[in-house]
Amino acid sequence: MWNYKRDDTSGYQIIPEGKHRIRIKSAEKAVSKSGKDMLVLQFGVSGYSSLLYHYIVFMPDRPEITNRMLTQFFDSFKDIKDGDFNTQNWIGKVGACTVKHEEYNGNTSAKIGYFIHADKQADLPPWKDNGTSASANMATEPVTEDLPF
Repeated sequence: MWNYKRDDTSGYQIIPEGKHRIRIKSAEKAVSKSGKDMLVLQFGVSGYSSLLYHYIVFMPDRPEITNRMLTQFFDSFKDIKDGDFNTQNWIGKVGACTVKHEEYNGNTSAKIGYFIHADKQADLPPWKDNGTSASANMATEPVTEDLPF
């Protein structure tokens, strides 16, 4: 039998507000609840095990907003060719963003404020892995070992 001890730590910490290097963990094409095409982006944050999620919705009725968001994204990730929508090419690419905190139902969450242009990222430290703990991989990695029951 397993010697269970309660562990109330989640392993994830809220990412502080400010400028951070980010790396694309996943990028998928999807459809929003309103039926519009969109990109669902998942980012690792330099030095943290928590992830950031970001959505870019394609708004045919407001192309200037969609194009501004896409331009900001492409300008931040210098290793992604401008206008390249082959999202599999994006995985692992590093850029930067500002993080802001938002309150919802009494909980604070970290959100992307805006992407930082590649030319303005020089003052940020280089990408740093988070040490990849087991808790950092729980949400996305399948369990590959046998459990004791």
